[in-house]
Amino acid sequence: MVRNPELERLADACALRLPGALSADAVAAEPSFHVLLNAIRTSDARFTFDREGRPAAIAAVREALPLMERDLFDAVVEDHGCEVAALSEAIFLMTQALSKVQRD
Repeated sequence: MVRNPELERLADACALRLPGALSADAVAAEPSFHVLLNAIRTSDARFTFDREGRPAAIAAVREALPLMERDLFDAVVEDHGCEVAALSEAIFLMTQALSKVQRD
């Protein structure tokens, strides 16, 4: 990714909330994280996604498939969702560990 000062500023703002958010209330960091995520989403075509339109698009593709392929499609979509969830958890755990290191 090309260096983007605005994204770095947003990431710094998000990171400033991490120590308190991780030790007290994880909800505190969420707004700044979503601001950062949306800024990244619009910063480059590689990161563009449509969370709101995705369910309808997935349903349309699924319905267009023959019955035999629907199960395979569902498995691929579920696998991708699990990967994204695992990545999110890994990021959370890494930031939590970073927060502990910074406090010590």
